[in-house]
Amino acid sequence: MADPLSLPKLPVNISEIVYSKERIQRAMELNKRPQGDIQKDPELRDACLKMESLFIHHLLKEMRATIHKSGFISGGRSEEIYTSMLDAETANKISARGGIGLAQMLLHQLGDRTAEVKEEESDD
Repeated sequence: MADPLSLPKLPVNISEIVYSKERIQRAMELNKRPQGDIQKDPELRDACLKMESLFIHHLLKEMRATIHKSGFISGGRSEEIYTSMLDAETANKISARGGIGLAQMLLHQLGDRTAEVKEEESDD
């Protein structure tokens, strides 16, 4: 059996453990909440989907920029316009089919805030 004095000390901060426990509990409460509350605002949902689409479009654009162009077959400016439009449409389709989850996260975050604002307005 190892001597207790020779065991390494683990850096444990109790406040971090309590904080992470609270964050997990809040996340679980959000998941239990009916999704209908968040989905009631179609403008917010559309804005979140557009934001996710814009983010995905930027990702696609940056990925395309990493591809080396040989210059042998080049469409010039028209090819750049076409690929940009293709990336934008691809991003819209990806976002509309569930995307990468960014729109859902934004809906949860912003939906809570809009509910709080509406409650404050009704109290006044």
